[in-house]
Amino acid sequence: MDHSFRTGSRPNGSDWLSDVRGSLESGLREAVSALEPAAHQAVAYYFGWRDEQGRSCALPSGRRRLGALTLLTACLNGRDWRRGLPAALACELAFNAAVIHDDIIDRDRTRRGRPAVWALFGEPDAILAGNALTAVAFDVLATARPDLAAVTTGWLARTVVKLNAGQLLDIRFEDRDEVTLQDYLTMVDGKAGSFAECGCALGATFAGADAATVEGLAAFGSRLGLIWQLRNDYLGIWGDPSLTGKQAHSDLKSRKKTYPLLTALAQTGEQQERLVDLYHHAPPGPLSDQDAQRAADLIDRCGGREATLTETRRQLDDALAPLDHLVPDPAAREALAALATTYALSDR
Repeated sequence: MDHSFRTGSRPNGSDWLSDVRGSLESGLREAVSALEPAAHQAVAYYFGWRDEQGRSCALPSGRRRLGALTLLTACLNGRDWRRGLPAALACELAFNAAVIHDDIIDRDRTRRGRPAVWALFGEPDAILAGNALTAVAFDVLATARPDLAAVTTGWLARTVVKLNAGQLLDIRFEDRDEVTLQDYLTMVDGKAGSFAECGCALGATFAGADAATVEGLAAFGSRLGLIWQLRNDYLGIWGDPSLTGKQAHSDLKSRKKTYPLLTALAQTGEQQERLVDLYHHAPPGPLSDQDAQRAADLIDRCGGREATLTETRRQLDDALAPLDHLVPDPAAREALAALATTYALSDR
């Protein structure tokens, strides 16, 4: 089989992406196969390989957009995308470990329409399963290319630290009335931008790119992470739960400081005052379903919905601009742009 990047392919429905996802799934299964039984059970359930009763199944377990992004940067010169597979696997492993932990922190009981790992197996098992995935991620990088181990594991280590810092800020914001858009951007750079940045840097490193190209693509990935977070913020309020797989208005109920909310709070007038009173002065604890719906309506009336869509489009244009000189292969460059655009507009 020809595993080079095929001209004219697209991230959605293309032959190459089907190959990518298949290779990632096989690689993930192999990478976690040595985990002890309890951790493996939780991980296999999370990835959709086992159901609640532990029976073998094949359920959706994510779109592997981070892995696809990493592999696209690994073929920036039009070469075989498989050279970047260890980097893509490491990013997927560490990222999904963070998702398992994030569900615990946010108290999200569902993930992709099923009980979250912590809700089914308990918090200790979920924490340890996430820790195990992170350790496996480092092992994959260290053993795949020993000559690059210091560089690649360094990137991943800094990413995990950056992610934790962003997550801590996100948690702190829930108890703060005053959060600026700059505060938000700092948080997102760690929580959402870190792994996309790391994926692009690792993919380019495995492709043999020079330092300037690695840094340039890392910056592209960081901005792409912000775009994905903006879209996630939008879908967290106005998305269809049957498509997103998460509870309706879960971010609003936990009083998260998202981009739509912050832009709405920055306005003035009666609608903004009502939103402040509802979001900041309501009794402690999660907002009720009714109050969360009221908050969503007020954010929309204050312009938060349209502002989020506008900022997403602006950030996407800015992210795509440097690709012309960073990615010499036209097909890889076009597919990177298509991948970014697709997920900037995704309903899931």
